[in-house]
Order: sequence, then structure tokens, then C-alpha cells
Amino acid sequence: MVEFIGMIKVNVVKGINLAVRDMVSSDPYAILTLGQQSVKTRVIRKNLNPVWNESLMLSIPENIPPLKVVVYDKDTFSYDDFMGDAEIEIQPLVTAAQAHERSEIHESMQLEKSVEDKENTLEKDGLITVVDGKVKQDLSVQLQNVETGVLEIEIECLPLTQ
Repeated sequence: MVEFIGMIKVNVVKGINLAVRDMVSSDPYAILTLGQQSVKTRVIRKNLNPVWNESLMLSIPENIPPLKVVVYDKDTFSYDDFMGDAEIEIQPLVTAAQAHERSEIHESMQLEKSVEDKENTLEKDGLITVVDGKVKQDLSVQLQNVETGVLEIEIECLPLTQ
């Protein structure tokens, strides 16, 4: 049986300059997977810069895997087209949330930074911050295995003791 240590709330904010998969546009949606769990955003019709602003919840397993994001173009009469993917390491966010939970400090602050480099899919550095007692990370993620596309995502870690 899988033990869970908390939850993450992932707000899929928007896509930027996504790949064309239909004649002149695409109908994108995103699937987020953490371990054996998957959740999906709604489809935004005919838009290469979709704004989802959709919050999805996933349980964090004890052995923390990366958060996987795959974007597809919804097709009615054929298989959905692949529009890119990304992996996001959430371990630093979970560690920061656990440390903050044990802390006596309850003011807003920056805890850590995930730095953009060739080893990850970050478009720019992702700061882990505490705002109003919530441990969050705002990320701009370059989609992989596709010619173009960026996703903006906000992740909040909710330890089980809350």
C-alpha cells in the first residue's frame, strides 16, 4: 500500500506559444501525473496560448516521484496529438514545506530556488516562497520533445498535518 505524506495543488495557469497540431491552431489540454495518479485540465478550443487557470490536486507518495506534465491536442475523429511534455522535481518544494511546518516563523519569505539549467525543463528560475503561510512555487516550464511551447504552473504543497 502506498503511504502519502501530503497533497500538492497544481494550478495550470497557461500555455505560451504551443505547437500547431491542427490546420492553423490546436485544442490543447494537459495531463498531470504523480506516481500512479493522473488528473486532466479542460480542453481550450483553437488556441495556442490557452489560459486554463485550473487547480488540480494530487496526493504526494512517500517516495516522491517527479510531477509529469504532458500536453495534447484534442482530436474528435483520431488519436489526440502530442504537444510536448515536462518533468518537474517537487522534492525541493516538499522538503521546504516540511521544514516550514516545523518552523516557528510564520511571515512571508523566500525559502529556496530551483535554478534553470540544462538538466531540467525550467524556462526561468522557480522560487519557493511562503505567502500567507502557504509554501508555493511558481514555474515557467519549457515543453520537451516538441518544437515550441511553455507552460506556466503554480504548485502549492499541503502537508498532511494541516
